[in-house]
Amino acid sequence: MSEPDLSEIRVDPLINKEEVLIQNNQPQELKIKNERSLWLGSIMREVTEDTKIQPLSTNISRVPRKLRNENEECYIPKVVSIGPYHYGERDDRLREVETLKVPMARQFILDSGKDIELIYSELEKVIKTARDSYDEDSITRFDDEQFTQMMFLDGCFILQFISCATHNYENLEMSDRQVADVKRDLLLLENQVPFPVLQSLMRLRCEKNENQVPFPFLQSLMRLRYEKKETNHGMKLLNDFLFYQILKPRDQPLWTRRLLWQGMWLITLLLMFYVSAVARSSWGMQLTTSCVVITLLVWLMRLIVTVKKRLASASGYKRLLKSAKQPAHLLELLHSLFISSHKSKVKLSPRRCGQCLSYLVPCCKKIIPRESRGHYLYYSAKELKKVGIHFMPSQTSGLMDVKFKSSFLYGTVKLPSLTIDVSTKPLLLNLVAYETSAALNQLSVTSYICFMDSLINDADDVKELRSKGIIVNFLGSDQHVADLFNNMGSSLEPDTSVYNDVKREINKQYESTLKKWVAEMQQTYFSSPWAFLAFAAAAVGLALTATQVYYTIHPPPNPPPPPPPN
Repeated sequence: MSEPDLSEIRVDPLINKEEVLIQNNQPQELKIKNERSLWLGSIMREVTEDTKIQPLSTNISRVPRKLRNENEECYIPKVVSIGPYHYGERDDRLREVETLKVPMARQFILDSGKDIELIYSELEKVIKTARDSYDEDSITRFDDEQFTQMMFLDGCFILQFISCATHNYENLEMSDRQVADVKRDLLLLENQVPFPVLQSLMRLRCEKNENQVPFPFLQSLMRLRYEKKETNHGMKLLNDFLFYQILKPRDQPLWTRRLLWQGMWLITLLLMFYVSAVARSSWGMQLTTSCVVITLLVWLMRLIVTVKKRLASASGYKRLLKSAKQPAHLLELLHSLFISSHKSKVKLSPRRCGQCLSYLVPCCKKIIPRESRGHYLYYSAKELKKVGIHFMPSQTSGLMDVKFKSSFLYGTVKLPSLTIDVSTKPLLLNLVAYETSAALNQLSVTSYICFMDSLINDADDVKELRSKGIIVNFLGSDQHVADLFNNMGSSLEPDTSVYNDVKREINKQYESTLKKWVAEMQQTYFSSPWAFLAFAAAAVGLALTATQVYYTIHPPPNPPPPPPPN
């Protein structure tokens, strides 16, 4: 067959070009559409899967890198390692206290009265939950048996130490410096044991104490003490340790001041009663006696209510025993105590006929525009004192128990009392790290540090707060305390919803011109008894001078001459 002549073949370049484009483009467009459909479908599929299966986050996480880089020494244990995060340092830097874990665990077993095999087997029931509480990369080096042994030893050590530090301090074979460092290390974020581990060990300890009671009726009472409404076993022991050994509440200054002022009013009324009795006026005597009796009854009732509130503030943490939510670890329990110890007063706030007003005032505040600035506090403690804003300690140690009360003459800021020592900075910063890692809705401790940082600029501000009983300084000079809060607050961002109303009211009071004048007059003429006496003398002298000038200009008429004698 002869080959065709190339000249006889007619090729239309336009047609062939279109055919080539159609053949080449059609698969690519389909490919792009398929990829797009798969990509969009994967987005919807991931959303559906996320709603069904939420990834579990670790309950005991690492300190965020931003916080660690700024104050790394505050997150590292000094004498004891708990858990897997700092396990490698046990045989080197932390060996001294590490050798005490075995004898303290032995004493814990002996005090419980249980067989060690039984306690260990109880702990194995919660070991999977405990493994899930840590970062997976940190526990890959431990098999289940090694991890259980670590949890057993650390858990027994923690509970035995807390028991001795709270009730039997002489049984601790440690120096005072070591005890203080162990308390510090037990409240580091990366030095925590999952709470189910502590709970399983505490349950056997409480059962031992219950079985020692001879009568079944008393045993049932002991059981109710720890098991009412399925309360966690041994919570009272942990709360006692955290509340009295760590928080160290100090309500005495407020209590003494209130009793002093009420006593002064009582003495004044008794003097009035005495003067009235001397006057020997029957109707005045009856009226004064009635007033004195009514006043004494009101004072006595207020005194009883104050005592009840003070007792409630000292034991307000016990309300946490009724909480159904179990903390993830010891630091979370401390965080709950820090921010929740003021809630015992919430039900006592409505009084007399002010319930309607207490409902109407917030509604009116929402309607009336607020011209004063909130979110941030712009003035230090000494600047606030100059405009008549004074400070008083709150009735509780709760960090949320911050209030501002305004009056015509002055304002009062109520703040919780806080003991400052060498362990305060790592304690507060680890609570901040917990709030950050747990992604809490309200950053209470972070906002408290920023609030105190705004009040404190130098040693004079610390002196003012210390003189009012708000700061108890065991750290050193007042300037050291000022540097402590300034250093912590410089790198933190507060939650704008916390203390916002208090900040707004303080700023409003500070920016009021009338109240500034009243405060300046009070500080000028009434700051001391001598200033008041000088003011009173000047006022009396001015009044006498004005009287003399008046009678000089308007002399009184001369009396008529006496009649002539007859």
